[in-house]
Amino acid sequence: MIVVSDSGPIIALSKINQLNILKHHFGNIYISEATYNELVKKGKGMFGSEEVEKSDWIKVAKVKDEVAVKVLELELDRGEAETIILGNEFKADFVLLDESIARRVANLLNLKVKGTIGILVLAKKDGIIKKLKPILNELRTKDVWISDEVYDTALKLTGEK
Repeated sequence: MIVVSDSGPIIALSKINQLNILKHHFGNIYISEATYNELVKKGKGMFGSEEVEKSDWIKVAKVKDEVAVKVLELELDRGEAETIILGNEFKADFVLLDESIARRVANLLNLKVKGTIGILVLAKKDGIIKKLKPILNELRTKDVWISDEVYDTALKLTGEK
């Protein structure tokens, strides 16, 4: 399975010490150079930074179509743009993105998108986590924005509501 991730899901899962869910579900994941720079260089000492830097299952890949990245940068940040283009170039099974505009662009390119909450729903269904609600609440207390609609839908999908 080929999975390309932006920084959002990595940071969010790191905040709640659940980054291992990505490895469990997907094995290796790829991140773009811009995402690596955002997490490890600019984000030194922040959530996810050390885990990504030391990881042997998070691989950094270079985007080939720089023009496509530039076009997407008109609406997205560099990491999101590179994640989408890398996902397209790799014919990824999933791209992991949280930002709504980036998710819409990825969908327009027929990429399958999962966000942090979708990953957690999968983890609950697979028995990796026992209860979703406390994890969603913890994310909210750690400044990860989750709309009430997404919160409620996730709980319904996992039988917790």
